[in-house]
Amino acid sequence: MGTDNEPYATTLDAMASDFVSSTDLPIDLDDFFQLLTNEQTRYVLYLLTEKGGTVHLEDINDYFDSSSDEIMLHHTVLPRLADFHLINYDQETRAITPTPTCDDLTPALETVKTLETEPVTEFLKEMN
Repeated sequence: MGTDNEPYATTLDAMASDFVSSTDLPIDLDDFFQLLTNEQTRYVLYLLTEKGGTVHLEDINDYFDSSSDEIMLHHTVLPRLADFHLINYDQETRAITPTPTCDDLTPALETVKTLETEPVTEFLKEMN
């Protein structure tokens, strides 16, 4: 009985292997999609991958409209990105530095950026 399913199992294994190599993300795909559901998170990731280095919280806060946005950024977005090892956040200097894991997400984030309905380029120009 076991031999009847072997070709099917081998095909599934090959398909899974191809899928994993074509979506070689440094974090779990579900986690990546969950992070992308929040606009602030996406924009912080876009900025970090665009600049390729450290940015300061004050620079990012200037973009967001309200104090509640700033609070969410400081208390939710940045800690979450740190939990996924995408940033290092120095609370004393308020410096946000992308990790190599974040850098590895650049190709995927570039693809996601093209799907945005809001003009991301405006945000990035303002931040430079």
